[in-house]
Amino acid sequence: MSIPISSNDFRRATGMFPSLQPLATSGSDITAIAVIIGGISGGSLHDRRPVSYRILASVRSLETGLPPIWISSPQDSQIVHRNIYRAREVCPFTNTRLPTLCWGTTPAAWRGAATSERRLANLLEAVRQVLADVYPQSPAR
Repeated sequence: MSIPISSNDFRRATGMFPSLQPLATSGSDITAIAVIIGGISGGSLHDRRPVSYRILASVRSLETGLPPIWISSPQDSQIVHRNIYRAREVCPFTNTRLPTLCWGTTPAAWRGAATSERRLANLLEAVRQVLADVYPQSPAR
């Protein structure tokens, strides 16, 4: 099932994430987004230097699962965060290889949440939480 984000859902999320921009649309619905989210450098448990990450994501199917989160900046060579995979796959929005977020156990929690809670603002908050902490057991780096 593919349900794009409505303009109202987008406006609500923009209140929490002011840099949020539509990346792709279908009619009046938003199907992909770009946003800058603050996190930490995250190379180790004690590496908490602030870093701003620009993410790209499809938001067509939030009601059924979490999308891949593409990191378009900083560049892969500058990223040390343990929860970010190296650039291995081609991002459909840039047609270049970009790093992706390691979701860990977040998809199970997302599926366990009520459908009404699987909204854009909640997706972005989940991304913020992953980028704001370090999971040393992450297989990403």
